[in-house]
Amino acid sequence: YAGSSDRYAKYADVEHWLKINLPRVQELKLDRSPLKQILDLGCGAGFFLFLAKQFGHQCLGLDVGDFLLSNELIELFGLERVTGRIRAFQPLPDFGRKFDLITAFSAAFNRSEDESRGWNPEEWNFFLDDVDRYLRLDGQILLEINSGKEKRYFPAEVRDFLLKRGARVDGERVSFRS
Repeated sequence: YAGSSDRYAKYADVEHWLKINLPRVQELKLDRSPLKQILDLGCGAGFFLFLAKQFGHQCLGLDVGDFLLSNELIELFGLERVTGRIRAFQPLPDFGRKFDLITAFSAAFNRSEDESRGWNPEEWNFFLDDVDRYLRLDGQILLEINSGKEKRYFPAEVRDFLLKRGARVDGERVSFRS
């Protein structure tokens, strides 16, 4: 994979991605919290879930399953994953359970099909209402939005909408508590 031109080949550097995800696990106190049900949207190769699993948490990922390297790492890490794509105004798959923590890191699902723009407030509202169906009482949502180089995928109107909906927004980090 090292010589591959595939944009996902970067995930072959396992040590690098574990080092990026360990602080996320620690910041969420998953290294010292009671066991949680965790859903990671756009889980990619599963590095965050792999680390959370090491602390005993029950983990489920959602991703497209289109990338051989990610599929191989998911299998190697022994992770559970639902294959699917998040799209505007379409409900998430039925996960069959609720979660204490729902995450998305470097999220890129919040884009139009042609990637010309980020979701508008109506699209976000549908998505968040849908995500709420899977959140347990006292649960938490943490989204890290990949806004793109020109920040077009996370415009000010969306930030304002999320704040009005009760989110804490810090740069590209958006969090909710139920």
